[in-house]
Amino acid sequence: MKRVLVVIAILLVILGGIYYLYSGLENKAIKIFSAGSLSEPLNEFSLLYEDTYGVKVNIEYSGSVDAIRKIIDAGKYADIIAVADYSLLDKMLYPKYINWYIGFAVNEMVIAYTNSSKYSDIIRENPGEWIKILLKDDVKYGFSDPNKDPCGYRAVGVIALTSIISGNFSILNRLLISRTNIDYQTIGDEVILRVPYNFKVYTDNIVVRPKSIELISLLESGSIDYAFEYKSVAVQHNLNYIELPSEINLGDPSKEDVYSKVKIILMSGSESEGEITLGSIIYGISILKLSSNYDEAIEYVKLLLS
Repeated sequence: MKRVLVVIAILLVILGGIYYLYSGLENKAIKIFSAGSLSEPLNEFSLLYEDTYGVKVNIEYSGSVDAIRKIIDAGKYADIIAVADYSLLDKMLYPKYINWYIGFAVNEMVIAYTNSSKYSDIIRENPGEWIKILLKDDVKYGFSDPNKDPCGYRAVGVIALTSIISGNFSILNRLLISRTNIDYQTIGDEVILRVPYNFKVYTDNIVVRPKSIELISLLESGSIDYAFEYKSVAVQHNLNYIELPSEINLGDPSKEDVYSKVKIILMSGSESEGEITLGSIIYGISILKLSSNYDEAIEYVKLLLS
């Protein structure tokens, strides 16, 4: 009888240990702050990670600048940060909040539209007419808030680059400056854009949202006709899009000397003011120093990079 009781006791210990390990694994979770433009690929990838490692992934999407400010201004916790502009990690988080960062994906800017967009038939046949179309009084176009989302400051940067390349600054003035409180100055062949901390739009022709992914539903519903987006986002949502020349689409690393002619001062007039030099689009990822799930976060990044 004693031998049976001992065996039962051993089995209970073993089963208890297995339950403890299993329940601990089930309760394990990593938190990610991410750029909204990564939502579809990261959602899909995180399911693979959860199936592989049994660790839950919680992702909070926003504009990349907002994602970073959750950490440095609001003191919120995350294990991993993934942004649409890897240079933000160096400018805003390194070395105080992170020890390293990695560029892990590239993209390019396009102008997305649908078959219901005004003058879509003209754009489809003559994509180079996009400036004339956006300037029409009955056309609405959108971009994300430059102070909150890299896609937003890249959108205004694309307009500035277009003026530089063409030598026609009426494009910048008519598409952007006259319609918002953004200002600019030229120094040689460079342009410096200033986006006030209280960024405002003065016309119904421009629609702004905190992150670029929020413009998709407006396009699909016909609330706007065109939107400055990342090519990957347009493809993921089966949207039509205008491919821009490599000199302005921020998708060609060999054109860095051209892209860098545009500098953008964000949150101008505030204590958070900072300058961004336009460059090719490279996403970045890192693990926060304060992560309490560092091993699990490392496996996530390793699997993502593989």
